[in-house]
Amino acid sequence: MLRGVITDIDGTLTDEKRRLSTAAIETIRKLQENGIEVVLSSGNTSCLLKGLCKLIGTGGTFIGENGGVYRIGFQGSMNIMANRDIAVKALNLLEEYYAKKGIRLELYSHQERYSDIAFAREVPVDEVRSLLAGWPVDIMDTNFAIHIHEAGIDKGKTFHIVAEQLGIKPEEFLGIGDSENDIGMIKAAGTGCCVANAQEDVRNISDFCSSVPYGEGFVEIMRTYFPHILAR
Repeated sequence: MLRGVITDIDGTLTDEKRRLSTAAIETIRKLQENGIEVVLSSGNTSCLLKGLCKLIGTGGTFIGENGGVYRIGFQGSMNIMANRDIAVKALNLLEEYYAKKGIRLELYSHQERYSDIAFAREVPVDEVRSLLAGWPVDIMDTNFAIHIHEAGIDKGKTFHIVAEQLGIKPEEFLGIGDSENDIGMIKAAGTGCCVANAQEDVRNISDFCSSVPYGEGFVEIMRTYFPHILAR
């Protein structure tokens, strides 16, 4: 029996312009009000996620920075899963390399991040991976940004910790996303789903993929797996 939902945000709860889907928000509220624990899981910062949990209407639990940070409930403390120092050193190397080519990396929320580095997708991610080959870091392309964090950290591994602390087994969760940073989370959940705009690698490991993209796809999936709640 499904007791929880863990969901990505950008590309999953939003539209193509990154605006939150009001239908997805209403769906999350109905699930939460009927005892289904909804966990937000994103590459975004904890600062943003704290606000989104409140405004959307979840129970306050989230995973941020692609598994680098998490919090249990609104009263929980922030937990940091990765050492950011190695990511900062990797960034320094990239900045020196691209500065010689006249390119300045556009950093995202640099002062608000505790475990990773994020910057605009203005340089080829394959080139970034080549430049950092041999470094103990992972590089994630979320379709919205390129992220660098300590190797071995992802949404899936942190999800196992979060599920245990919530008292819900991972197999009792439905996981949903759209990008490569969601793969570990989708695999770890008992039921793995993706929206129609998902990357091919994500579609290949999902149990079910919606027929429509973005937030509308999220709603379709929730109605498929929780008809007893959302048919009301």
